[in-house]
Amino acid sequence: MDKAEAIYARKMKEKKKRHKILAVTSAICGIAIIGSASYIGYAHYQNVQQEKLDIAVREQNQALTQISTQNNDAFNLSFVNRSLSNFNNALNITDMQIEEGEKIIENEKKVAEQIKKEQAQKQKINNEQQAQNKLGTFMADAYNGYTGQDRISYWQSINPDVFAYIRIPGTNISYPVVQNTQDINYYLSLDIYKNYSKNGVIWTNPDTHSGGTSATLSDNTVLYGHNWTNYSANPAIGRPGDVMFAQLTAFQYENMCRSYPYIYYSTPSEEMVFKIFANFYTDLSFYYIGTDGYNSQIISEALQRSRCKFDVDVNANDKILTLSTCTRAYGKTNNQRFVVMARLLRPGEKIEPVEVNYNPNHKQPNVWG
Repeated sequence: MDKAEAIYARKMKEKKKRHKILAVTSAICGIAIIGSASYIGYAHYQNVQQEKLDIAVREQNQALTQISTQNNDAFNLSFVNRSLSNFNNALNITDMQIEEGEKIIENEKKVAEQIKKEQAQKQKINNEQQAQNKLGTFMADAYNGYTGQDRISYWQSINPDVFAYIRIPGTNISYPVVQNTQDINYYLSLDIYKNYSKNGVIWTNPDTHSGGTSATLSDNTVLYGHNWTNYSANPAIGRPGDVMFAQLTAFQYENMCRSYPYIYYSTPSEEMVFKIFANFYTDLSFYYIGTDGYNSQIISEALQRSRCKFDVDVNANDKILTLSTCTRAYGKTNNQRFVVMARLLRPGEKIEPVEVNYNPNHKQPNVWG
C-alpha cells in the first residue's frame, strides 16, 4: 500500500470514526431529548393528574361539606321539629292542666257555694232553734201581762220628756219613750238623763200624739232606737250586750215573729197591745214615718216589703205602731233601716197565736241606687 492509499485509508477510518461518534452522539442526544421529553411529559402528566386529584378531592370535600351541611340542616330541622313537637305537646299538656284546673276550681266553687248554702241553712235553723228553745214562746210570756206601765211615773220624775213605755217580749227591749216636741234629732246622742250617749234612748217624732189613750194616738206612732251591735244580715237572738233597738233585728226571722207576735206599748193612762203585721228592710225612699194621714200607703208598701206573711188583718183605720232601727244587712250604707210594724188590738180582740210564714217574693230595698 502506497502512502496515498494509507492516508486515504486513515482519513476514511477517521471519517467512519467521526460518523460513529456522530451517530453515538446523535443517539445519545436523541435519547436525551426523548428522555427529557418523556420526563417533561410525565411531569406534565403528573401535574395534570395532581390537579385532577386536587379537583376530585375538592369536589369530594365540597360534597362531604354539603352532605354534612345538609345533614346538619336535617338534624337541626329534625331537632326543631322535635322541639316544636315537644313544645306543642307541652302546650297541649298545659292546656289540659289548665282545663283540668279550671274544672277543679269550678267544682271547688260549687262545693264552696253548697257548703255556704248548707251553713246558711244550718244558721237559719240554729237561729230558729234559739228563738224556739232559748227564748221560749210569746204565749207563755204574754200571759204574764207585764207592760212596764208602772215605771212611767218614775222615769217622768227623771226626765219630763218621758210620755210612754215600750216592752217587747222575747227581747231585752223594755224602755221609757221620750219626745222632744221641737227637734226629732234632739235625743240622737243623749241618754234618758240628757247626757251624751252613743246608745241614746227610744224616742219619737215631735208631731206624734201621745194622747194618753189609744183613741187619741196618732195614726202611726213611730219609735226610733239605735242599733250599734246587731246590724249584720244574720242578727243574733237574745244577746245580752245588745241594747236599745239592737235586738229588734231578730224579728227578721219568721220563728221569732211566730213566737213573739205582740208588743206592749203603754201611756200613763192606758196599757195597749199591738199585733205585728210586717217586718222588713227598707231604704229611705219609703216614707214609712208619716204620723197621720198616710196609713193606707204605708200599710200597702209595708206588706209588699215584709219578709213574712202574717195572718193579721190590717187597714187604714187601725192605729199603727212602727219601730225603726239602723242596719247594715245590705252593705256599708247609712240609708237602710230595719222596721217592725204592728197594729193596735181591736176592741174585743184577744191575744192568740199568729200564723207566720216566710214571704219569698218580698220587695228588696235599693240601698245603692
